[in-house]
Amino acid sequence: GYAGGSAESATLGWLRDSQAKILAAIAQRWPEFAAVAGHGEPIETTGDPRVDDALRALRNPDRDVRQRAAVDLGTVAAPAAATELVARLWTEPDFFVRDTLTWAVTRVADAATPLLQDALTGAAATRTQALHVLSKIKDPATAAAVVPLAADDDPAVAAKARWVLARIGDPRTVPALAAHLGTGDATVRNALTRDLASFGRAAVPCLVAALAGDDVPVRRHAAEVLCRLGAAADSATGALGEALQDADDQVRLSAAMALYGLDTAEALAILTGDAVGDDPRIRAIVRRVMAGSGSGVESGADS
Repeated sequence: GYAGGSAESATLGWLRDSQAKILAAIAQRWPEFAAVAGHGEPIETTGDPRVDDALRALRNPDRDVRQRAAVDLGTVAAPAAATELVARLWTEPDFFVRDTLTWAVTRVADAATPLLQDALTGAAATRTQALHVLSKIKDPATAAAVVPLAADDDPAVAAKARWVLARIGDPRTVPALAAHLGTGDATVRNALTRDLASFGRAAVPCLVAALAGDDVPVRRHAAEVLCRLGAAADSATGALGEALQDADDQVRLSAAMALYGLDTAEALAILTGDAVGDDPRIRAIVRRVMAGSGSGVESGADS
C-alpha cells in the first residue's frame, strides 16, 4: 500500500525539501563547491528541467560544461530562459562560450531584445556586448536605441554602434552616421566610410549636403564615401562636378575619382570638360577616360 500512495508522496516531498535545505547550506558555506555542483546563486527557473539544468550549468567552472549548456539552450530556444541567458553575456569569461551564448540569445530574440536594449545604458563592456548581439538580431525597431551610442564617449562603443546601424540598415539612421563625417583618426574614418557606403543610394543626400559644407575634413570624407559608393552615387553627379572646383586638393581628387567610377556619359563629360583644373593627378584620370573612350586626347587634358 506504500508504493504510489499518499505516504510515498509525503516521503518524496520530505526528501526534496531536505535536499533543498542541504544544498542551500552548502552554497552558503562553500560557494566554490556549490559552483562545481551547479548549485550556486539561484537561477530564475523556467519549470522545464532540461532548460533549468542547462542554466545552472552555465555557472560551472568548466568551460566545456558551459559550452554544452549554451548549445543546449540555443537548441531548445526557450523564451523563458532569455533573462538568464542575457545576464550570462556580461559575466562569461570565455570568448567561445560567449559567442555560443550570443547565438543562443538570438534564438530567443523577441524575449531577449528588450533586455539587450536595457543593457545599452550599462558599463562600456556591457554596452559593446549588447550592441554585438543586436547586430546579429538586426531588428529595425532597435535602431532608435542604438543611435545615441554612435556618439558614445567610449570610442569602441561608438564604433560598434555605427557598425550595428549599418548592419540593421534602416536608412533613417543615415543622418546620425553622417554627423560624424570628418571626425576621428584614419581607422575611425575608414570604418564610417564603410558603414555609410553600406546604405548605397540612401546615403547620397546627406553626403551631398556634407560636400557643400564649410568644414574641409567633412567635405573630404563625404567625397571619399561618394567615391566608395561607385554607381550608387549617380544622383550626386552635379555635386561632384562642382567639387572639382573645391579649394581643397583632396576633395577635388576624390570627386574626380568618384565621377570616373560612375562611368556615365554625364560624369565622363564633366571630367573631360574645362572644370578639371591643372591638378596632375586629376589630369591622369582624364587621360584614362580619354584613352578608354577611344577619342583623341585634347591638348588641355594632355598637358
